[in-house]
Amino acid sequence: MLDKNKSTHLLKGYQSVRKLNSKEKNNFNTLCRGSALRYLLTRSYDYLNTPKKALIKIKDPKEYLDKLNFHRKLNSFKDYS
Repeated sequence: MLDKNKSTHLLKGYQSVRKLNSKEKNNFNTLCRGSALRYLLTRSYDYLNTPKKALIKIKDPKEYLDKLNFHRKLNSFKDYS
């Protein structure tokens, strides 16, 4: 699920401008899980509450349930790079 090559390059690119401190690295997984949870909740709400005839495309919330479960399995910042 996680493309380690892309993740490594993203983190290295970010840190070439601003280094993450140890507290940020220690909480990185929590932030990733929080982001996945936020999308899961908003997509779930839309999935359940948007009329079927609406002009917008209703997106499947399961994608973010899978992402949330993925991030729950990782233990440290090193797992992302």
